[in-house]
Amino acid sequence: MTAWDPRATIAAKRERQTLPPEEVERFVLAYAADEIGDGPAAAFLMAALLNGLDAAETLAMTRAMIASGDTVTFGDVGRPTVDKHSTGGVADGVTLVFAPLAAALGLAVAKLSGRGLGHTGGTLDKLESIPGLRTDLEPDRIARQVQDVGCAVAAQSARLVPADGALYALRDATATVPSVPLIAASVMSKKLAVTSDLIVLDVKAGSGAFMKEPARARDLAQACLVLARGAGRRSGTRSTSSRLSRSCAARGEACSATSRSGSRRGRWRPPEGCPSTRPAPAPRRPSTTGPPPNGSPGWSKRRVAILA
Repeated sequence: MTAWDPRATIAAKRERQTLPPEEVERFVLAYAADEIGDGPAAAFLMAALLNGLDAAETLAMTRAMIASGDTVTFGDVGRPTVDKHSTGGVADGVTLVFAPLAAALGLAVAKLSGRGLGHTGGTLDKLESIPGLRTDLEPDRIARQVQDVGCAVAAQSARLVPADGALYALRDATATVPSVPLIAASVMSKKLAVTSDLIVLDVKAGSGAFMKEPARARDLAQACLVLARGAGRRSGTRSTSSRLSRSCAARGEACSATSRSGSRRGRWRPPEGCPSTRPAPAPRRPSTTGPPPNGSPGWSKRRVAILA
């Protein structure tokens, strides 16, 4: 029996070949298990950035990331479960408002968030600027917190999508961040590792986001919807603006967390020059895919319209 050689996988993608799904899964799981090092993984990421991954390859990568760790399930929590993800932008703090707001509306929210990537700050960085707050929660702790208070935001760990955690850091270190398939796989592996009735995706576009152009943001939103559909999960997307201003960028993670706390109480005012002071575009009906959660006809459209 011929031993598997990861260099063959890298070479095939370098030559713009389409990889079988099982080949992608094997490569990702081998990296997560430390069977291959950062060098080959970085080479694969660069080949994927330059030559792309098709829908089947991206789905295979997403599934491998999920399979590298545990998943979080809740059973019957007595309310619809919803997850949300923003693709990130400078001073973006949607999660800090969304999670408690959704819980107050009678939903259950559990999400795995990321750290800063590229020039943006991550939700975990903002939360961990609060003294004493922990995000390294085990799966059973996440489930208990959702049942007790209605929401939980946690970090990736050695038990939760560890392959994505490792590749996430490697992408940041190797300038392979701005790839739609790699971003979509990273986002959706965290979303699909947690049980939910609905996934809401806030896809940012503008000078403060990864996706500078709205067309690229739409491509990312569509890629995420395809992955959700492939996993049999209901999802909705909304594209929002992330325009960089000096006053917003200078605030820092702790200031951003504090400002979002004020917004939940109706006391926050945007700083001078912040894009938030500009008129917002007219709301658009969000894109959705999949059937409504069992026993809740009509619920999802109303909630998505409010929360997206």
